[in-house]
Amino acid sequence: MDCSRPLARVLLGTAAAVVLVSCSAQEPPPGDAAASGTPATASPTSSGGSPATSTTSSATVTASPSASPSASPSATPSPRPSLPDAADGGNRRACADGRCEIRVKRRAQIPLPARYGIGPIQVTGVNSREVTLFAPLNTSKFSSDGGCSPTITGPSLGAPGYVSLTCPVSAKAVINKMRLEVLGAVGKTAVLRIRPAK
Repeated sequence: MDCSRPLARVLLGTAAAVVLVSCSAQEPPPGDAAASGTPATASPTSSGGSPATSTTSSATVTASPSASPSASPSATPSPRPSLPDAADGGNRRACADGRCEIRVKRRAQIPLPARYGIGPIQVTGVNSREVTLFAPLNTSKFSSDGGCSPTITGPSLGAPGYVSLTCPVSAKAVINKMRLEVLGAVGKTAVLRIRPAK
C-alpha cells in the first residue's frame, strides 16, 4: 500500500494554508485608507454626530433678461394758444362809436370818438406777448390805470401830445375816457376790445 500520496496531499494543503495566511497578514484591513493609498473622503457629520449626506446640485441658473426700461413718456406739447373770436371781425370802423371788438394787425388804424380824448389809434406792433399802440391826445390831460405802459410826448406849443402804449396780452387799461382790453394775440394778430370808461 502506497502511503506517500495522501502524505503529499496533506503537505500541499498545509503549504497552501500557510501562504494564504501570510498574504492575508500583509494586506491592510478593509477601511484602512492610509495603508491602501486610496484617498479617504471625509463625510461631514451633523451636529448630532450622525453622518450628514452632502448633496451637490448643479443647478443651472438662467439669467432672465432685464426688462428693458420703459420708454419715457414723450412730453406732451403745450396746446398752441388760439386767438379769441372778435365780435366785429376785422371791421375797424365799428370802433367809431366807442364800442367794438376787433381783430387787428400791425399798421391797422382804429377810429375813436373825440370824447375819449385820444385817437385815432395806430397799431405799431403785435406779437404773442404784447401789442404796441400809438395815438394823438386831443386833450391836455392824460390818465391811465397802469394796465398798459405809456410813454407820452408833448403836448408842445402848437402841437398835440402823443402817447405810445405797450399793452401785454390780457391787459385791461383805462386811458383818459377809453377802456382798452387786449383779449389775445397769436403771431402778428391781436384782438382788442374798446369800451367807454366808467
